[in-house]
Amino acid sequence: SSDLGKLFKGKSKSTEDIQFPKGLSFLRESTISISITMVLLYLIASLFAGVDYVHKSISHDQNFIVFSLIQGVTFAAGVFIILTGVRLILAEIVPAFKGISEKLVPNSKPALDCPIVFPYAQNAVLIGFFVSFLTGVFGMFVMFLLGGVVILPGVVPHFFLGAASGVFGNARGGIKGAIFGAMMNGLLITFLPLLFLPFLGDLGLASTTFSDTDFLVVGIVFGNIVKTLGVVGVGIAIIIIAAVAIFLQKRSNKAL
Repeated sequence: SSDLGKLFKGKSKSTEDIQFPKGLSFLRESTISISITMVLLYLIASLFAGVDYVHKSISHDQNFIVFSLIQGVTFAAGVFIILTGVRLILAEIVPAFKGISEKLVPNSKPALDCPIVFPYAQNAVLIGFFVSFLTGVFGMFVMFLLGGVVILPGVVPHFFLGAASGVFGNARGGIKGAIFGAMMNGLLITFLPLLFLPFLGDLGLASTTFSDTDFLVVGIVFGNIVKTLGVVGVGIAIIIIAAVAIFLQKRSNKAL
């Protein structure tokens, strides 16, 4: 996403420079904008699924509008909790563990999950999620037309990965970088699972796969290694990767 953003460097303003009309200034608060977006998505999904089906099978006779409202706000509340946890990690937990890690692993750096970047560009978070999800829906319809396996877009992976892609794309390419970075993410997590399906097989009556790019890329590589060389090949590959990582780390330390 950040590499795609380079293509638009200086050609597009940042998502955080978007000027909202005064009457819509409340949308700058990410919790409110996410709530509205998710409520609309749930309403659209309920209409496509059928109001009667939602009442009988999902909402347990609760009105589909009320159900969509509660689910959308619940999703936004979960995101708010995650962002609050991110701030807690940055402010309290990382400095505490930094002292321990320096004793055990000198020059180590904390590895944190992608929501850590969300507070830096909250408009890009919303744009990235929405673009990635729409791309996933588009990919789903393409698979319907082609026949065969259809990957259903998952809201959670599209939110976390799409939003992170939006933030990184925006950092280097502004609004256009955020849009195209999130679009690429949506394509990857929609079509890469097709290559990973053969290695996971069935769970019950449904084919199973992951929807995160890191699982998919690593899984496809190791799946092919196991298929061609067996378990021993995986062990050899892990040893080679560890040796390369140690070599690169030593060279990096010398450069510093």
